[in-house]
Amino acid sequence: MTGTVYTRAHAIKDGLLIEADPGIAEEMEFPAPVAMTEAVYRDCVAVPEAYAWTTGIRLDETEREWDLLLTASRAIKAAAGSGRQPRLALTLYRVPVDGITRDARRVTLVAESSPGDHGERVITIMRPTERLPY
Repeated sequence: MTGTVYTRAHAIKDGLLIEADPGIAEEMEFPAPVAMTEAVYRDCVAVPEAYAWTTGIRLDETEREWDLLLTASRAIKAAAGSGRQPRLALTLYRVPVDGITRDARRVTLVAESSPGDHGERVITIMRPTERLPY
């Protein structure tokens, strides 16, 4: 029996990681491909289909992803001069999609730089308590 290595590609296929929109990531000048954990996507990007109907608040997933990637990109660029840190904390303000809260709330995330499936540099945005799923 041979062991199969669980890879970043597997984590993306299984939905544990969500690839960032490549157009937005490119515009933000990320130094590597970017993905986020499913928990970060659900909390900071995703907007349930009925959300606007039940709350009267219009949130847009593209705008929320833009805000997340802009925040991460700025944090990475700001830390670039201080040496390469594999795990970098960042603060994002986003409106929770709990159906109650209307004001942006602060959430702390991390951007982790690591080797991808073929040794290339990749970046994963996750909660501070999360670890890479591969």
